[in-house]
Amino acid sequence: MFCSSIDRKLFNVIFLGVCFMLLFAADYTVTNMQKTLIVSIHEENPDFNIDGYTSLGITYTIFALALWFGPSVVSVTGPKYGMAIAAVGYTIYILAFNLEKAWAIYAVTVIGGIAGGILWTAEGNYLVLNSDAKNITRNVGIFWAFLQSSSLLGNLFTFYKFEGKARIDGETRRQVIYVLGAVAALSILSFLLLPNSNSKRSAGKNNVLSNTGPLYELKKTWSVFITKDMLILNIMFCYTGLQHAFTYGVYSPSVGFTNAFGNQAKQLLALSGIFIAVGEVLGALCQVWLSKRIVHIKQNRSIVIIFGFFLQITAYCITYINLPNTSVFGETGEKALIKPNAILAILCSLLLGCGDSCLNTQNFSIIAVLFPKDSAQSCALYKFNKSFLVAVGFFASSHFGLHTQLLILAPAALIGVLSFYYVDNNITKRAVTKDWSSADEEL
Repeated sequence: MFCSSIDRKLFNVIFLGVCFMLLFAADYTVTNMQKTLIVSIHEENPDFNIDGYTSLGITYTIFALALWFGPSVVSVTGPKYGMAIAAVGYTIYILAFNLEKAWAIYAVTVIGGIAGGILWTAEGNYLVLNSDAKNITRNVGIFWAFLQSSSLLGNLFTFYKFEGKARIDGETRRQVIYVLGAVAALSILSFLLLPNSNSKRSAGKNNVLSNTGPLYELKKTWSVFITKDMLILNIMFCYTGLQHAFTYGVYSPSVGFTNAFGNQAKQLLALSGIFIAVGEVLGALCQVWLSKRIVHIKQNRSIVIIFGFFLQITAYCITYINLPNTSVFGETGEKALIKPNAILAILCSLLLGCGDSCLNTQNFSIIAVLFPKDSAQSCALYKFNKSFLVAVGFFASSHFGLHTQLLILAPAALIGVLSFYYVDNNITKRAVTKDWSSADEEL
């Protein structure tokens, strides 16, 4: 029974996770196979000329820009209805692939980007309103586990549908998109049923839902952006974006394009997505389990970040020798440094997913502790920096080979970890967590 305030808030976090699990069971699956999907359409219709990485780059560019206005929109709609409206945009984005028209794909990349800006601003605001300094790591871990299990569910479906297929035929494409579109549509209803937050901060003058107006929220977003801590953390957020583009848009298609895997290549594409999701969920659940055990350790967030760093560096090294450099561009028979091994390919998926989980949960945790009274603004800025570099990563993927990308990611990871540690160490000295209680006391 959810009879106490804490119980209700935990229920809200779980419900939020279920809503996102439904929506991203569809969206993550489409993103994972988008490059391959577009190549398959082009094989049947040569007039259909779209680069999958470019379309994803456009989506994330619009997404990044929309995040600046996300707090202003959510100040009018509230987080609950903001997420429901955004889910409509995501559903349109997914279903448009069945039109198989270039103009439709480019149009929905804009719609999807705007929807993402609203969705993630509202999500961050809602999650922080249902958390405090002691349980933010737990709550982020719970939410992240639900969110990433969505990719597991969606890719299991495509793994079944793509069994034994050397390419994705038209009938299979349409069936997959219609099913995923229906799941995304179901998420709209789930968002509308999401309980309202009971936090004191949700009714206060410092909350995004206050009556200060959209223009005020835009100015507040800028004031948060130019703080010293946020500017330094942006380095880590940018790396998080680069590795996200690689993990979710580049790696799995590169596995699927490697002809050395034979007829199982397209199944490995889906299987790679599944194990990325498994890694994400395992990483999140481990952090939930450890949250009470490491909360009293200084720089506990940095410990998790460093662990994720080593997981991803290991994955980059294995990928460098296991997949050919040109596999990022399309079907290739080029030899890798070693004979491509399916087990190693799937192991890298697991490592990349677990590493991504460590980065995202701790990034969210640190900004929630730093800016408890500006949750919508800080979450929007985190997503802005991340999404802008996701866009850069996708645009670059059309021009840089796989090995070149890996040589960029490795040093970027090190610089990002160092910037995170610097801010986390300062937080420990300043005892910023006291702001959580003062945020309520001031209201």
